[in-house]
Amino acid sequence: MTPPSLKKTISKLDLLSLRLFLTVCEEKSIGRAAERESITPSAVTKRIQDLEYLFDVKLLYRNTKGTIPTPVGEALAEHARQIFQLVEGIRTDLSEFAEGAKGHVRISAVPSALAGFLAVELRDFAAMYPRIDLDIREHLSFEVVHAVSTGTADIGVYATPPEVPGDVDTYAYKQDELVVVLPKDHPLVSKKSLTFAELLTTDIVGVNESSSVMNQLRRAAANLNRHLVLRYQVQSNEIAREMVAAGFGVTVLPQGLATHARSGQIVTVPLGEAWAKREMRICVRRGAVLPAQTRAMLQFLLGKRFGELPGQIVK
Repeated sequence: MTPPSLKKTISKLDLLSLRLFLTVCEEKSIGRAAERESITPSAVTKRIQDLEYLFDVKLLYRNTKGTIPTPVGEALAEHARQIFQLVEGIRTDLSEFAEGAKGHVRISAVPSALAGFLAVELRDFAAMYPRIDLDIREHLSFEVVHAVSTGTADIGVYATPPEVPGDVDTYAYKQDELVVVLPKDHPLVSKKSLTFAELLTTDIVGVNESSSVMNQLRRAAANLNRHLVLRYQVQSNEIAREMVAAGFGVTVLPQGLATHARSGQIVTVPLGEAWAKREMRICVRRGAVLPAQTRAMLQFLLGKRFGELPGQIVK
């Protein structure tokens, strides 16, 4: 007999028959299994016969120890146990969501994501799922990826680049771009956009030499056979904006951070370079079986792209 197709298996196989079969394996008796499940022995026998007919195999045999599964029956029993474990996981997860999802999610994100849009989305997520606690940490892009790779963060939000190791999966999230931040009276503020070469002619305030933005600026300078010379170097975007407002030079920031500049003192101009268009990506650890609360957040942030995610809902 040809093995049944997947469609036929799904239409003919039911959980009750599998549960009765497992009970017989545990009790080593159809009679005791029937008593335990509050069903007649003949009904148990019929269910098992239906399974044997569906797969064209012998599942049970009798010996002095009772009713025992055949080797094929043992294989089916193991698959059945896994199915019921999955069903229990589904039941637990859905009942928790019915009551209100709960748990803890550790998030590592770059400052530009938090300042630009992520903070608002996390606020809305927290309002929807008040029983899920959020641990939000601000990191540079390479630190975000490292945190996810090493398991110290459940979800990461970073700006491309950096390079991503093989144990991390990434998903497109938002678009961002780098802009030039200038004092309101700077000679270049009248420009509709600025090239990177034009920036190299003025004083530049650098922000955190390890950041992805600074790495991009250094690469851009190298492509022009130039060296990136920083007039000043600071550690935070906020201080860089203050330095620009005070007239110490210009800086390059993600648009989401640049728009937090003080009104009237600072002007932003687009950086007219292809590499200035950046992609924000969400990352999770590859192969990880994600808890329900983590998947709830991913579904909230990614929407339809949630279907691309790996793993299962587990507790």
